[in-house]
Amino acid sequence: MVLHHRGSSILCGVLFLSFFRGTLCEIGKPEMEQKINSFLEKDGIEKIAESLQTTVHTLQVIIDGLSQPESFDFRTDFDKPDFKRSIVCLEDLQVGTVLTGKVENATLFGIFVDIGVGRSGLIPIRNVTEAKLSKTKKRRSLGLGPGERVEVQVLNIDIPRSRITLDLIRVL
Repeated sequence: MVLHHRGSSILCGVLFLSFFRGTLCEIGKPEMEQKINSFLEKDGIEKIAESLQTTVHTLQVIIDGLSQPESFDFRTDFDKPDFKRSIVCLEDLQVGTVLTGKVENATLFGIFVDIGVGRSGLIPIRNVTEAKLSKTKKRRSLGLGPGERVEVQVLNIDIPRSRITLDLIRVL
């Protein structure tokens, strides 16, 4: 049996920690990385993955997670959207304006996008069509996820309620 879903990966990580007597307090510290490297040099990643009944790829993800510094945030590598300098607040927006943004959250009713005006805009799910998504994104349930860059067009601005409705033009 191969461990491959999230719960099993967590169990695999806990087992991996116990193999070399790592502790939760050491996660993200240099001692953890030293222990992992010593253990890998001794037994090899393939043999360890096999003994944990998982794949080398899954084990590498676990190792990367345990080795990251405490302050590490994987989101810092996300591309920053190219906000228009002339549009900095809700009042600067106009219906029809085309902007780039970064997906902040995906829900069953729509996609929230940071467009640089201090308030996220919403792409209603009906506006996220297959034609606007790449082949790999079409297979996902919501199509888009946090951190992805998109090009959008402003459909509606409701200043009193601070709501912005967007249309997805394309994924960048």
